[in-house]
Amino acid sequence: MHLRHLQICFLALAIFTPHSFAEGSPTRKPLTLHAAIQDKNFYLLSLFQANPKLSGALASDKTLSQINSTRQQRLRQALQTCQQKPECTFQALVWNDEEIHTVSLALAQIYRSNRQVRKILDEELRASGAYELYQAREGEGLLVSAWELCARGLNEVLTVYGEGVRPRYPRIDSISFDVHSADFQQRTASLTEQLSNETPKLFFESSLTTALQLLAMNHRDEAGRFEPMEESVNRAAVQALRSIHWDKYPYSVIVVPGEGPEDPNVSLAEIGRKRTALAAEAYHAGKAPFILVSGGYVHPSQTRFSEAIEMKKALLSDYHVPEEAILVDPHARHTTTNMRNAAREIYRYNIPIDKQALVVSDPLQITYIQGQSFADRCRSELGYVPYQIITRSSDTSIVFLPEVESLEQNPMDPLDP
Repeated sequence: MHLRHLQICFLALAIFTPHSFAEGSPTRKPLTLHAAIQDKNFYLLSLFQANPKLSGALASDKTLSQINSTRQQRLRQALQTCQQKPECTFQALVWNDEEIHTVSLALAQIYRSNRQVRKILDEELRASGAYELYQAREGEGLLVSAWELCARGLNEVLTVYGEGVRPRYPRIDSISFDVHSADFQQRTASLTEQLSNETPKLFFESSLTTALQLLAMNHRDEAGRFEPMEESVNRAAVQALRSIHWDKYPYSVIVVPGEGPEDPNVSLAEIGRKRTALAAEAYHAGKAPFILVSGGYVHPSQTRFSEAIEMKKALLSDYHVPEEAILVDPHARHTTTNMRNAAREIYRYNIPIDKQALVVSDPLQITYIQGQSFADRCRSELGYVPYQIITRSSDTSIVFLPEVESLEQNPMDPLDP
């Protein structure tokens, strides 16, 4: 079952050609997405579903068909023996190491033996940037690595939002239910029983559908909010990109990391307001043509306020920054992803990637971003460092260049992958 049935739509990011874009710079084709939450987490699986040649090749493969049949039978058996215990039932949908490896071998064989499949995957996977960390691998290795990442991501959603396993950041990312409550057990029993009566076409669809419905059940749609951004919160700025003369400015963008208040009734933390003021000052001084505010719905957990949206409101109402000069990242949940998502927007919106960008914040956070411990945290949580520090230009600002690895999807953090 494809997520488009859930009616969460996401359109393609537009391609723009700003002045003074460096020739020969690495670029990645903007993703054509139809279902924001699924496609931002599991681009490979969406590609499998959307392309008839790919889905046909997978559906006709004997090994993958056997995996599909075995897993459906395991789910039916779990419904009979688990007595509506979610932590037992959802284990039937989790991918074990042996299954992941078996699928990897089958996909590799299909890639080697089917020229049409090979051509499609070689073109789409590399151009997407969704699996940027594996670009150096040959096509078969890229495909297998992308699948294994998707499988781990599916397991993360199933265990955290189905079984109640603690995520890396439990205060802000945990399940919304008591897994032992009658309400949750009834909800999940209904979900899994419906799935057990279906015959999925592709080997991964039962676990994918369950993962997406668990996110919806837990009201965890953060990754899809405001998408497509170029048609909503970023529309004015994206249109303005076409006419920017980049050589007039020392920096491409001014990035402002958000800070969430712990009070659910406070829309913008005082620290966040001070950072916003610093960004406005830099903008009015002509440092860059855009301010990029970054921060999602984070503190307190499931807050109704997005840090970036509230900073944009403040820039518009209090600091006289025009809307066409404000880019928004309403998804980042950590300082690591503030930097990553800023780099992503620079790449996706075709902002000159060889032009230095500026981060403004309070001195404490600037010192943190500059330090080795932050780079180590990025490597630990993201698998790479999404920026290259150039210099600390003041107590409250640091200069950086974006890294293309920032385009890599991270379904291990499904609320902002």
